[in-house]
Amino acid sequence: MTVRRTAKRLLVGGAVAAVIGLMGAMVTDSAAKLSYQVMVAEPAASGQLPDCKPTMVIVDRTTGNELPCAGTPEGGFTTTERREIVKTSTAMAAAGRFDAIDEFELNELAAQIGGRHGDATTRASTWAFGIVGVLGAAAFLTGIAVRLVASARRTVPRR
Repeated sequence: MTVRRTAKRLLVGGAVAAVIGLMGAMVTDSAAKLSYQVMVAEPAASGQLPDCKPTMVIVDRTTGNELPCAGTPEGGFTTTERREIVKTSTAMAAAGRFDAIDEFELNELAAQIGGRHGDATTRASTWAFGIVGVLGAAAFLTGIAVRLVASARRTVPRR
């Protein structure tokens, strides 16, 4: 195998591994955070709410209070975290009607809480993808170095 072919394989393989590794790390890291959410609903919709999920809090758009949903969730948000979300939503409701920015801020709070709940499997997956990305980047840089050295050797006359 020639040096140029080796360098090309390192460049292509390293770039692919780096992209897959880094994208995978970002997706697995955000998946745990995004599963925690706050749903803002109209008070008249209380009979039409979705089933309870442990990682979802449903709040009233006008008062900011938590709306009851069908079933009792286990796990997910703790009682203290639910109180924190309801406290924030009631303050937002007291300041005026909920808008998209308020809903976004509540979901950001839920995502931060979800980040604190990241389980060992999610962290291990994120690390595994991160390591693949770093090794891919290292292979890519090695390919560049091999390519530069091969080019330099061709341009320098031999004695």
